[in-house]
Amino acid sequence: MPLWLPDPLPRGWSLAGLGAVGDLRSRFRATVTAFAGPAPLGGDGEWLLVAEEPAIGLGAGYALSSVVDFAGPTEELARAGPPARVHALGHPTPLWPAHSRRPDRSAYVGEAEGVWLWLIGFPADAGYAVLENLVLIDARDGLPSDLPRVAPSARMRPAKPGD
Repeated sequence: MPLWLPDPLPRGWSLAGLGAVGDLRSRFRATVTAFAGPAPLGGDGEWLLVAEEPAIGLGAGYALSSVVDFAGPTEELARAGPPARVHALGHPTPLWPAHSRRPDRSAYVGEAEGVWLWLIGFPADAGYAVLENLVLIDARDGLPSDLPRVAPSARMRPAKPGD
């Protein structure tokens, strides 16, 4: 299961947490990395990058989206083309908006390395990172020793029903 990491990390951004769903005996079924830094329109921003098998729901939980099992864009969205792209392990990766029940976040979802890739931004404008030619690498290949780190993100816990 990929553990996504922007490379290079945008100026002023730091790693704010790593998490996984599953266990070492069987396998991980989802991962999440959290990053904190300056939001494009001012103030603090955060990203959660989620990789998950279909129907796990971790990305949807963080995004507060009803899109639990993303099956690809609707035909209408596919004709219009993806509104955002990242490069995951050197491959252009289209991302599609996933509606959130809260205006304080943005959410995009697509497929990379055979699993769903979610980028959730807090506040919503922090999700504009997908417009910045964001390049993602897999942290399973190693974390850079000079990777800036900050206190763990409070957003690392999945949302509870009603949040």
